[in-house]
Amino acid sequence: MARGRDYFQFKHFTVQQTRDVMRVNTDGVLLGAWTPEVDGRRILEIGTGTGVIALQLLQRGARWVDAIDIDAEACQQAQENATASPFASQIEVFHTPFQLFAETCEAPYELVVSNPPYYVDSLPSPNARRNQMRHALSLPTEDLLEGLELCLTPTGRFVAIFPLAEGSAFVAQAAGAGLYCSRQVAVADKPQGATKRLLCEFRRERCTPLVEELFIHNADGEYSAEYRTLTSPFYLDF
Repeated sequence: MARGRDYFQFKHFTVQQTRDVMRVNTDGVLLGAWTPEVDGRRILEIGTGTGVIALQLLQRGARWVDAIDIDAEACQQAQENATASPFASQIEVFHTPFQLFAETCEAPYELVVSNPPYYVDSLPSPNARRNQMRHALSLPTEDLLEGLELCLTPTGRFVAIFPLAEGSAFVAQAAGAGLYCSRQVAVADKPQGATKRLLCEFRRERCTPLVEELFIHNADGEYSAEYRTLTSPFYLDF
């Protein structure tokens, strides 16, 4: 699916990866493809990286995306990718931490999306910038939940992807803060395989979550029909 080391070619846009940023990965593409009820929404993306998720959401019919990142290189890369895309007039990139952005947010969002920094207990890398991108040191769960309280409309939703342990912990902590998981997809590589990721949607209303599962591959190692259907609007090979 990748077309060259320094860029990733999708069906309707190209993501350049020439700067020192987190590259396009399955987690991000899954989040951009799965996020429910995107059409016509004004969206905030936390931690945009290359901008791939924001561009996916715009391709799917989002009205507007504000994309923020704490890393200056990521913001430059995301802006370059946005400018070169068909959606340049529908996105703005901000170099700012979410905590500050949330405090100054003038109009709350109908939808907030994030592939957040999630490594909590693992050892940090010697690379300080990589720590910002991959570890929760820069955006603790408490700060994320407090910011969402400021940034979401009363009926707004937060959608994110997590590793299993971190996702389970976030679901519990979010409920304590009045944000409840309404939909959850357990993502595994193959049937009978261990769950690796959780796709989660959160709302302020108490509810029983709709729980589903998604296998990226079939038992024979081929991409599953469900994964192909979900990602086919984006991947060239599907």
